Amino acid sequence: MAQDKLWQGIGVSAGRACGQVWVLQGDTSKLSAVEATSFSSIDSEQELIRLQQAVGLTEINLTKYEQQVRAEQGEEFARIFTAHKLLLSDPSFVGEAQARIKAKAIPAEQAMQQVATEAITMLKGIADPYFQERAVDVQDVLAQLLQNLAGKDNAELSFPATGLWLVLADELTPAQTISLPKERVLGFIVRTGGKTSHAAILARTYGIPAVVGVKAGWEELANLQWVELDGDEGWVRPGTVGITSAATGNDADSAEAEDTLELTTSQMILAANVGNPNDLPLVHKFKGQGVGLYRTEFLFMGDHLPSENEQVEAYSKVIAACAPYVTVIRTLDIGGDKKAPALQLPVEQNPFLGVRALRLCLQHPEIFRVQLRAIWRAAAVGPTDVMFPMVATLEELLKAKELLGAARMELVNEGYSVGELQVGIMIEIPAAAWNAAKLAKEVDFFSIGTNDLTQYMLAVDRENSALAELYQTYHPAVLGMIARVSAAAIQAGIWVGICGEAGGDSLLVPFFAALGIKELSMAPSSLPKVRRTLARLSFAAHEKQQLVEEILDCATAEEVVTKLKSI
Repeated sequence: MAQDKLWQGIGVSAGRACGQVWVLQGDTSKLSAVEATSFSSIDSEQELIRLQQAVGLTEINLTKYEQQVRAEQGEEFARIFTAHKLLLSDPSFVGEAQARIKAKAIPAEQAMQQVATEAITMLKGIADPYFQERAVDVQDVLAQLLQNLAGKDNAELSFPATGLWLVLADELTPAQTISLPKERVLGFIVRTGGKTSHAAILARTYGIPAVVGVKAGWEELANLQWVELDGDEGWVRPGTVGITSAATGNDADSAEAEDTLELTTSQMILAANVGNPNDLPLVHKFKGQGVGLYRTEFLFMGDHLPSENEQVEAYSKVIAACAPYVTVIRTLDIGGDKKAPALQLPVEQNPFLGVRALRLCLQHPEIFRVQLRAIWRAAAVGPTDVMFPMVATLEELLKAKELLGAARMELVNEGYSVGELQVGIMIEIPAAAWNAAKLAKEVDFFSIGTNDLTQYMLAVDRENSALAELYQTYHPAVLGMIARVSAAAIQAGIWVGICGEAGGDSLLVPFFAALGIKELSMAPSSLPKVRRTLARLSFAAHEKQQLVEEILDCATAEEVVTKLKSI
């Protein structure tokens, strides 16, 4: 085949990649083909039970994906799977299928197929590409329901056990995208889809080059063993056998990134947020300077509570891999948008203002004690900090520190090796931000959690899409509170960092630098862009003060954005 052969698609995630092709089998549209004749007799009540069981299993899987993406990339991307879960409770989706089972005595598979096919046809008939892309979401949920009805595992799609691969798929659903081992995926080539598809969004989020909409000549392309793609220009061509490479859009300027790494270190530490040890390849890929936020919730989201040794192992993996950089471990932050079945927590009317995070740990000291012991033991492996989330009062902080000290004493008396820990708190409640000067006397650092701080400052539920326009990280009041916290930290002689989604917002980098923020922690894929922004930044002390004053003098978030874009 001619090496100059080219297939044109749509570039949806920047970067180039070349490597061996793995073809994803199992088109969800084919999975939905169900023959009613395969059922000799239908018991409607039994079919309703089967469907309900499948819905339950699907919801568990979607919750797992939702929590994984939330831990790795934040709330915005987790909403992809939140929306999928909403389909399961939509009267016009599962509810309609249940009605057809009752009325027509048909199998659960056939009822779901009928309803989903009608929804997909309707969505594909809308001219707006956004709604056309949502048809894939319906197919994704349908495929998972059918898999669970058939008793099949939603495994990692038989992805090869070793090696780096380009994934070729007729279509790529969000569930398929998230279930693949992303550190071993060089790129995506998808026959269908566009820039607004959730698979494209996730590819950009994880910094994986991707080309979609490659329709002409697809059969010929699918027979290739080695392929090269360009996620910027949207083309695919035959690759050279034996050559494997990848340069993502985020690290395409790798020479510049390497040249500025030392400069960046002297100005501001750029660390990564991680949700579990599996994220380490991404931290290394994007040159994270340690971990600024290690979310420990993943250990507690199963059907049993993790033992002390299990926690020591999980924390130690990250600490050892990130040394000599520091790993900042956040203690358990369950509650609000994160559930833990093993804890059997009661349903609360307003969980974001309820028993969550440190409040939960202080109410369950037996669970908190095990985690604190594990952190002390893991800290012996390398540089480690610990921080407490959702601190509202000085009393809470003092009690947490008391329990932390008691855990250390126990371990020393039992003969365990323990490390050294700097102790910090997350500033995400307005009361803590306002009282920062007093709290600073009790800790070694602050880490500002901008997601919840924005939510609580503006009284906006960040999960409520109807209020999305009011959830404004650029709001002058939010930035003003961040400035207050930074000033209090500097006055007390402690360092302050940002670990919310704003930490990965390159537009805010000049403002944070001007405030004297010491560390920005973000999704790994955001690191290169923020690094390049910081490397280009240079201003004198008086210019920093002027920038802060101008930003805080703005009356609206729109004014703030306009000012930041002018820098």
